[in-house]
Amino acid sequence: MNYLDYSFKNLIDGKLGPAVKKGTMEIINPANNQVVANVPRCTTEDVELAVAAARKARLSWKNTYIGERANLLFKLADIIRKHEDELVTMETIQYGGPVSKTRNFDIPAAYGTLEYIAGLGRGLTGTTISADPLARVMTFREPCGVVGLITPWNFPLVTAISKLAPAMITGNTCVLKPPSCAPLTVLKLAEFVVEAGFPPGVINIITGPGSEIGEAIVKHRHVNKINFTGDSHVGKRIMELASSQIKPVASELGGKNAMIVLDDAELDAVVETATYSAFFNSGQNCGSPSRFYVQEGIYDDFVEKFVEAASKIIVGDPLDPKTMMGPLAYNACRDTAEYYIQSAKKAGSKLLLGGERPTSPDMKDGAYVLPTIFEVYDNKQEMMQEEIFAPVVGIMKVKSPEEAIELVNDSRYGLCASIWTQDYRKALKMIDELEVGTVWVNQHLKIVPETPWGGCKESGWTKENSVLVLEEYTYHKHIWLNLDEKPHTFWEKMISLN
Repeated sequence: MNYLDYSFKNLIDGKLGPAVKKGTMEIINPANNQVVANVPRCTTEDVELAVAAARKARLSWKNTYIGERANLLFKLADIIRKHEDELVTMETIQYGGPVSKTRNFDIPAAYGTLEYIAGLGRGLTGTTISADPLARVMTFREPCGVVGLITPWNFPLVTAISKLAPAMITGNTCVLKPPSCAPLTVLKLAEFVVEAGFPPGVINIITGPGSEIGEAIVKHRHVNKINFTGDSHVGKRIMELASSQIKPVASELGGKNAMIVLDDAELDAVVETATYSAFFNSGQNCGSPSRFYVQEGIYDDFVEKFVEAASKIIVGDPLDPKTMMGPLAYNACRDTAEYYIQSAKKAGSKLLLGGERPTSPDMKDGAYVLPTIFEVYDNKQEMMQEEIFAPVVGIMKVKSPEEAIELVNDSRYGLCASIWTQDYRKALKMIDELEVGTVWVNQHLKIVPETPWGGCKESGWTKENSVLVLEEYTYHKHIWLNLDEKPHTFWEKMISLN
């Protein structure tokens, strides 16, 4: 299946159209490396037009009744629902996520997030402060203005909406750049934005290389804030560019996440969750665990059952409903995974499963890597320190919870971790010592719109989802209303003394 006959268009100032210079980019299906679509390849001229449109619309949108803004988000959610089947296929072929995932998670999460934020945003409040009996002091939340949204390829539509929805409900206008390799569903979203009736310039969507279009958005003096999800290397580049204007950057970056499995854990529950969360979406999830620290009393049993469970994962054509794990998003991702597999072997780790590409004829041309598990003896080796973003994981034996915590914290990342134990008092103590933004106990990779998501250290410092996300797109404006007949200063006492 392909969309070579379909005309994908940008959205600028309420109009759908090609890039200014008519350039295009090919979109590749990673399951077979075939071209499936052509999309606009924008330049800085398109960025200028998009930012100008967002800037022109910002005051009228800010002053639009929040109920009207919410209604437009609900309309957009309804349109996505009506096009669910089309979006499922489009999402699957552009980056390789299995159709079972795109149908049961991606598209429902997209319209679910819109509906959640549409309702949540209407409850946004300010504060009053008892600072002076002769004044009324308050704060309220002000939209940032024009925001630049730069989104990743591993969950193309839902991650775009997880930024777009709170930006819209809080009164911002935006320029959204979807991932270069997987922009199809977000460009389809551009059509839905027009259909829903959003005013011109409120939402602008343009496609092109991050090194050109993304950087131009970040550096533009009329873009007031950037929200970026992606790897830490690119995040650092964005912060460097934004720093020249002291421009705030919300960043949800990489992770090297851990599962800590203690001796008293319920083994079957751990293995089921470990297998799912490590290899879901081919390990291309910033919250997936790729480091397993297992206490010695349960270690052998866990390894045996984990390897057995992972060996039963059905790898194949992502459009096949029976497929559990598809290809990586593109060939470079596969090449990176294979580099770390070889690195682990050279470091002396023991390969327990996988470590190679599938050999069947239907997968030989795709960006596939089989589920791969290593037994690791050194926490300092590359595969235990670097984010691989692939179905490649390492397991280490530990003697105690204290040792596990020390190894987990020995990382420049701090996104998430999970603890597996029946002793919740012990788990609570461990939570206090873990340097991460999210800790699950007897769970992993449970991410829903109602709960905040984001980390610390090099995993970034933003929060997606929950009521906290509204703070990412607003700032506190402080108001002082003087009630006395005249203003007062400290000089008054000096004058009276003289």
